[in-house]
Amino acid sequence: MYAPERQQEILRLARDGGRVDVVSLAEEFQVTAETIRRDLKTLDRAGLLRRVHGGAIPAGRLDFEPDLAERESTAADEKDRIAEAALAELPADGTMILDAGSTVARLAGALPLDATLTVVTHSLPIAARLADHPGIQLHLVGGRVRHRTRAAVDAWALRAYSEIRADVLFVAANGFSAEHGLTTPTSPRPPSSARPSVPHAAWCCSPTPPSTARSTSPASATSVMWTC
Repeated sequence: MYAPERQQEILRLARDGGRVDVVSLAEEFQVTAETIRRDLKTLDRAGLLRRVHGGAIPAGRLDFEPDLAERESTAADEKDRIAEAALAELPADGTMILDAGSTVARLAGALPLDATLTVVTHSLPIAARLADHPGIQLHLVGGRVRHRTRAAVDAWALRAYSEIRADVLFVAANGFSAEHGLTTPTSPRPPSSARPSVPHAAWCCSPTPPSTARSTSPASATSVMWTC
């Protein structure tokens, strides 16, 4: 089978099944994983598929959201650099809110041992990571736990955040653009648990690859972080 024929079949499989993975394709077509990766790269450049960790999805599919374990290993170096840069935004002594997500989790793991902060989060993995930190006073926001993100969401979390005043908020998102702000696959708005807390944070940072966004005032934070 020639490469264009194989790529056409890969495209068909992706459209029929919603996604394809490198290992399965290599077995099916009896070629190496590297050959499949080149095929996916070709289809991605043509705008027919969108490459994701371990495979690809149809280019028009915007509702795909990898689970937390998969995102942990994606763009790891970039996330580490973002976490390092975000450390410069920490208050010397105050309260910060950490949104759920693999990039924000990198920031939690990078907090220095001599940091003395109050941390509020609705992320179970982030809370577990900070539970033994000697200088962190940890507050875990409750609610229905979303399996894909391991984070509390919905009404209980929203009510808790509406009463919190913080010095800095680190909010995550699946996508970012100057036109539409922060987005997730399920809503054109920021993560629902974090949204009510923004007016009550003096400083807002979005550690979302490939760049960060910030604002110095609560009033302008909303317009910088997302559109309503």
